[in-house]
Amino acid sequence: MARLNGFQQLCIVTCVVIFGLIVLGGVVRATDSGDGCPDWPLCHGKLIPEADKHTLIEYSHRATASVAGGLVLAILIWSWRSYRNVPRIFYPAVITFLLVLFQAGLGGAAVLNDLAAEIVMVHLGTALFILAILALITTTAIDHGRDRSGDRPLTRPRVAAGTGRIALIASLGTLSIMLLGAYVAVADYALACSGWPLCNGEVFPGSSATSIQINYHHRMFAGLLGLLILALAWLTWRQRREAPLAFVLSMTAVGLYGAQVMIGAANIWTQVADEVSAAHLAFGSLLWLSLAVLNIRIHGLYEWLPDSSGQPARRDLAPGMTP
Repeated sequence: MARLNGFQQLCIVTCVVIFGLIVLGGVVRATDSGDGCPDWPLCHGKLIPEADKHTLIEYSHRATASVAGGLVLAILIWSWRSYRNVPRIFYPAVITFLLVLFQAGLGGAAVLNDLAAEIVMVHLGTALFILAILALITTTAIDHGRDRSGDRPLTRPRVAAGTGRIALIASLGTLSIMLLGAYVAVADYALACSGWPLCNGEVFPGSSATSIQINYHHRMFAGLLGLLILALAWLTWRQRREAPLAFVLSMTAVGLYGAQVMIGAANIWTQVADEVSAAHLAFGSLLWLSLAVLNIRIHGLYEWLPDSSGQPARRDLAPGMTP
């Protein structure tokens, strides 16, 4: 395989920075540092504020967001200069940049609206979509580079259609649970269900309190997601010879999900310690990313738009495999 070129390396670095930014956002939330900079875009009316714990944490988040925005802008400029005739790279780069601008506005709205839970949920969801689209751009750039270098282009894992559907449902389920978890955290419902795995000592909580019901449904949906991920792992295990990458990604998802369950329990055991809360978001983001990459590969999302010749890429698949 050819070495990664500069654009591919830039895409990978940007993915890492965006992931770090998401985790840092979790640190801001866990440490109640969202009001460390009560104004926007300045912090305490200054470009560089005086440092105290909460201000430093929030300001670090904003500074990292600025770096991430610069990297996404660099991807857009590079893609316009070198790949504007490759829609499958250029168009996602434009979308990513627009999402980053939208994300910046959401960040300001969150600060100016006292960190409203609904805005925080949309803020997290947008960040996760940005990460997924960057993963798509990276995969597409690697595929395009291999094709132009004369190396063999990437091929989709040869899996049954049902496997692709479960992978997509698991990915959407992960996103939904993460957004609900963000609401639980911001609304201060994390300890509404004391104890684990039971909720206040009950399998089905009798209380109709909103905080308890939302926390309980977060746990219940997480359990259903676990069944989906196990089913996905079983299906890809049966097809591991035809699609080894799909199997590896599915098993990665199983491992990340297992860690996430234990970290969720640790949130209760530690009374939502800052480090545990941030780790919960970090592992959830990695789970989302692993499933996003799996879906990108299984469904050939990097082939949907035309290539530089104007023709959608076509891959020959065995009967019964995903189109």
